[in-house]
Amino acid sequence: MSEGDYQALLQKRGVHSFVIVMSTQPVRVVCSKDLWIRAFIILLATISVAGSGLAWRNVTKTSELQIRLVRASELNSHLKEMNLAAAGLAHETRNPLNIIRGMAQMLSKQQDAPSEIREKSRAIVDETDKVTAQLNEFINYSRPREVRRSKIELNSAITDVVRTLTHDIEEKRLRVETTAEPIAIEADQQLLRQVLFNLLINAIQAVEVGGHIQISTGRANAAGALLEIRDNGPGVPPERRQDIFKPYFTTNQKGTGLGLAVVQQIVLAHGWEIECLANEPRGALFRITHLKVAA
Repeated sequence: MSEGDYQALLQKRGVHSFVIVMSTQPVRVVCSKDLWIRAFIILLATISVAGSGLAWRNVTKTSELQIRLVRASELNSHLKEMNLAAAGLAHETRNPLNIIRGMAQMLSKQQDAPSEIREKSRAIVDETDKVTAQLNEFINYSRPREVRRSKIELNSAITDVVRTLTHDIEEKRLRVETTAEPIAIEADQQLLRQVLFNLLINAIQAVEVGGHIQISTGRANAAGALLEIRDNGPGVPPERRQDIFKPYFTTNQKGTGLGLAVVQQIVLAHGWEIECLANEPRGALFRITHLKVAA
């Protein structure tokens, strides 16, 4: 029977059409119910997939956080052992250094001493001060990082550290630009200032006279923020971007090689992450992520 015959038969409303309608009505009801059931099953499957995706993302974030905390715990355990050795080294070394420095200073101030002796005495004082500074840096590096978190306005901390380094900035006639969102984070105030200070000193030493340094902050998501410090210095080759966070690795002759190692310690102790990248078209970019936004 064709579709036209079927429709004509229904319009006659005869016995035959009544039988056809009665026979096809249950089929239509069943089909309609089947479509609704299928739609409901598809909806449940979609919700299930979306829920699984969210759960997996939360598990991944939790795992990453746990890994960072384990790394920080292992580092602190290692630093406690190193700190004992550093304390002994400081006790055995500082007293002789102070004596050497004092005697050299006395010789450099004696008017009746030959000029050559006074000059060499001043050189001894300078070298002794360098050794003392390196010793202090080592003690600072070996100190375990105990984080005392509080609510800190990140922009205010950046402004304070930049103000502290005004002399160094003006001496090299640098242009320091800050583009920051008003963000409050949870961090140890003293340790955060140490991170900012070390990264900025690193950038100041890297750039040439008249160079440019850019500090920027922003939200990575609702709960996290990031901090970036860029410079237009020579940059860091890709093969050295991991090594620069190792103790005593430095490309600066005036540096001790512990500044960025201390930065990484503090970053790990907070559960953050730091990486060194290229700053296009020239220079280096230090990016700290996973800063926790304060409520």
